[in-house]
Amino acid sequence: MTEKKKIAIIGGGIAGLTFAHCLTTEDYEIDVFEKKEHFGEIGAAISVFPNALCVMDKLGLLEEILNNSGQFKTVYLKTNNGTILSKSEPKSDYPVICIHRADLHAILLNNLEAKLHSNYNLKDLSHLENGQISLSFENEENKVFDAVIGADGVHSVVRKHIINDGEPIFRGYNIWRGVVKTNFDIGYASETFGKGKRVGIVPIKEGVYGWWATCNEAYMQDDSPEDTKVKLNRLFGDWHHPISELINKTDIILKNSLIDRTPCKGWTKGNITLLGDAAHPTTPNLGQGGCMAIEGAYILAKSIQKYGLTEKAFERYEELQYPRSENIVNESLRLGKMGQLENPILTTLRNLAFKLMPSNVAMKLIDKYFSYRVTNIEL
Repeated sequence: MTEKKKIAIIGGGIAGLTFAHCLTTEDYEIDVFEKKEHFGEIGAAISVFPNALCVMDKLGLLEEILNNSGQFKTVYLKTNNGTILSKSEPKSDYPVICIHRADLHAILLNNLEAKLHSNYNLKDLSHLENGQISLSFENEENKVFDAVIGADGVHSVVRKHIINDGEPIFRGYNIWRGVVKTNFDIGYASETFGKGKRVGIVPIKEGVYGWWATCNEAYMQDDSPEDTKVKLNRLFGDWHHPISELINKTDIILKNSLIDRTPCKGWTKGNITLLGDAAHPTTPNLGQGGCMAIEGAYILAKSIQKYGLTEKAFERYEELQYPRSENIVNESLRLGKMGQLENPILTTLRNLAFKLMPSNVAMKLIDKYFSYRVTNIEL
């Protein structure tokens, strides 16, 4: 009996767990290492669009995901006073949904055929003469594997080993996010534009909504001396319903700075490769960050299934994943710059452009991403 090859996944988030689900062959033993004390996700919403749901369908997880998510059939773009700039109705063979990150993460953790290790923060990794990889962790443990998948996010330790392109790039604005139970159901998703500020609202399920708000300000700027809600009410308190109500009823509000990296090739060194945000971090303006991670996990797993732990497998993965990820990262960056405009003349022109854009043109732009089916790719 042939001994199983050992694969380490660094990072227990959506990318790493999806990869573990997708690698269905019994030729590999998978270990997932998470730096936090517990496997889990933060209290924010995540969009899972049709281009990612096809993977979940393939894995047999679609029904459970749909049962724990909210579908939105209509998306509005608005100004801060509530004026509607555009209305679109995305149509696809899969629904357009939003789910709590923690719920999606729990679904991926369930029935996972992999060994899970929490409180394992990767310190360093090195190639051994026999082709294996040695991993050293902050808890002073060392382990050896035949391959390593760096799914450890935008600040990836594995990326530093492979590409070493420095710190991520701050894009000039911060974001607050929250999930809240309401006593109303607006039944749609929306994005609202102001001057250097935006708010997005997405339905999750049964009156639960996810929301996010952005503002042009310094990297990791603290909300003090104001309380976070006081500050958000100052920034968005006079915006249209139900923005203020969502903010004020949210118990836990998260904040971080919007960062990404300039797309570049060369994700692999030996049997070590990058996945998800470690490979192609993006701003969230297209809602495709998690979707790309899911797509990449599928391609990488199926490439390994077909070609084994070989140079061909990793080359094929990057060959298929890089062009799409480059396009999404760049397009998302462009949309973010447009959304965060502050100049009154430019914001007026932006809003006018959205208002004049025919709905069929808007739908073509969306469909470019939604209609992609990674499960149909010929490896």
